[in-house]
Amino acid sequence: MLFIFDMGGVVTNTFEMESLCKDLNLTSKDFYKICKYKNFNIWEDYQLGNICTNDFWATFNKIIKEIKKLSLKKQKKVIQNYDFSQTLDFSKISEVTTDLFRMHFHPSRKKLTVELIEKLKEKHRVVCGTNTIQSHWENHLECGDYAFFNQTYPSNKIAKIKPNVDFFETILKAENYSPEDAFFTDDKIENCEAAAKLGIKVHHFTSEEKLFEEWSKYI
Repeated sequence: MLFIFDMGGVVTNTFEMESLCKDLNLTSKDFYKICKYKNFNIWEDYQLGNICTNDFWATFNKIIKEIKKLSLKKQKKVIQNYDFSQTLDFSKISEVTTDLFRMHFHPSRKKLTVELIEKLKEKHRVVCGTNTIQSHWENHLECGDYAFFNQTYPSNKIAKIKPNVDFFETILKAENYSPEDAFFTDDKIENCEAAAKLGIKVHHFTSEEKLFEEWSKYI
């Protein structure tokens, strides 16, 4: 059997975007909308590994600088057109001069999930399938969080992203497993639903205890 684990929120605590956005004086919703300004989609490009960390923040700064140059009247029009928060004040967003993704990321492991992975590995193939970015990929490597798995398939390395089904198809092909022989867990329901469409058995992760209870029968 093939067991596929998401990383953030399942094996470790997930990244708290709100703490980063607090430094930027905006909400997480506005952050993602800024990433899609005009023809950009720098957040997706970053997750797919199309751009590096420095490129992400350089483009983010460029977007903010461009909007700041507009008159207040035109800035209000931007807020309206992109459905930004009415309280958003672009003048309060400072230039980013350090990698905030690394600064605000302090992963800690979920011990029961790690125990389950180690036990499953005695009989089965166990891999990690995760949407991630360069900063978090490097951080997890430094912490040894991927060392529990037989293989890791991060979005920024395989250029595929959940919940697109080709993310799961890529892993199945690489591992030479059929969907019927694969299991997947993720804390995001949309990712579970995408995997289920292929016939993969899924568990929507809500707690270590529930996951261990459901999958311990395969140990």
